[in-house]
Amino acid sequence: PTPASDLWALGVTLYEAVEGRVPFAGREVWEIQENVRQSPDPVLRYAGPLAPVVQGLLIADPRERLDAATAEAMLREVLEDPASPDAGAAAAATHPPTAVSTPNPSTPPTPVLRAAVQSPAPVSPLSAASGQRRSRYRGWQVAAAVVCVALLAGAGWLVAQGDGEDGKQGERSGSTEGQGTAGSGSQERWKDTHPTLEIGVKDDQPGLSKFDRKTRTYRGYDIDLAYAIAESMGYGKGEVAFTTVATDYRSTALKTKQVDLVIASYSITDDRKTASPGGYSVDFAGPYYEASRGFLVREKSAKHTINDSSDLRDLGVEVCTARESTYEKALPEQGFTMAKSQPNTYQDCLDKLLDPKSEVYAVASDDIILAGYVEANPGKVRRLENIQGAEGYGVAMRPGTPTLKREVCSALRTILAGRVWEDMYKENLSGLVGDKNPPGRPELTECEGF
Repeated sequence: PTPASDLWALGVTLYEAVEGRVPFAGREVWEIQENVRQSPDPVLRYAGPLAPVVQGLLIADPRERLDAATAEAMLREVLEDPASPDAGAAAAATHPPTAVSTPNPSTPPTPVLRAAVQSPAPVSPLSAASGQRRSRYRGWQVAAAVVCVALLAGAGWLVAQGDGEDGKQGERSGSTEGQGTAGSGSQERWKDTHPTLEIGVKDDQPGLSKFDRKTRTYRGYDIDLAYAIAESMGYGKGEVAFTTVATDYRSTALKTKQVDLVIASYSITDDRKTASPGGYSVDFAGPYYEASRGFLVREKSAKHTINDSSDLRDLGVEVCTARESTYEKALPEQGFTMAKSQPNTYQDCLDKLLDPKSEVYAVASDDIILAGYVEANPGKVRRLENIQGAEGYGVAMRPGTPTLKREVCSALRTILAGRVWEDMYKENLSGLVGDKNPPGRPELTECEGF
């Protein structure tokens, strides 16, 4: 919500007032948003002189959209047009504002508007009826202009100066990065200061995020999610750059600003949000997916028979997991024997498990990650039943970046509200776990207030 979105809403209202229908149809939120994306310039048939105002208010980019003062001035011109029937009387009936709103000096220049769509010529041979229709449409136009002028004159000062206390922009206090310009009438986007969106991902997790060395591209659920978030933020595919980050390097990559976001099966935990001395705290948006916990073992073992997780505990065999994963701390507390040293990736754990000379007999990770390894290594490994606990995957970012978090949360709400989330699951993950239907949609608890 910004002043610019209020002006967008006014444009939608004005369009429906003069056209008799909404500009962007759809029953669901995702359908409406898709119509906005595919057809940003709805056809105007009856708007007449109001067409430039409607078009200016419905410009998709909030930075190019009409500001309150300019929209009010254009509407007053419509009312003062001597060609408008009863325009003078209508204008006189409007209570003048005590102070006319003026554009903020920092407001971007008024955009060059597209040519107004003219009202269609009457096609009926009954000229009298045609004249009545024209008069009726013209009356609607004048009435709509009167109402909008009253709205803008009465509240335009609030829109022009922002929605926060003391006339300041409603951006959250304490932000240190990517903050909008106060009083500009629209909030700054992350892309304004970051032309390329840098995202840290894994390269060794089939189904989630796997790097193809032949095509030099990444594929998987996390990658599709990253592109969907980037598109919502205004980035094209060519403006997104992926960097491989190991499990124990994710927070460091954010801290050193090598990446803007990390989308890498990164579980949301209090410890990660409030790191101990010497560590790096991270902020999260999400969760966008919730995974269960489990183990991966060899399909056949000459030394031990392992049927479930209790066998791992009772036999005291070594369990491998990625360094600084949630399992590194949780499993010893549950009585499991951990490998003497943990590698920094789950792929390294898998390599040890497949080595017949290794003492590692199990890999602990999330069920969806382990399912990808089973798919990639048929007949070699198998999953045990899931154990207690869940991992909520979040989109990680540096603390103190409210603009970035707000845009990511907005994107996640859109993705989870429509079919995009289901399609990504079916495309990348359903074949791994043998379930065509995606799990329940997670609640975006980390996005409350954003």
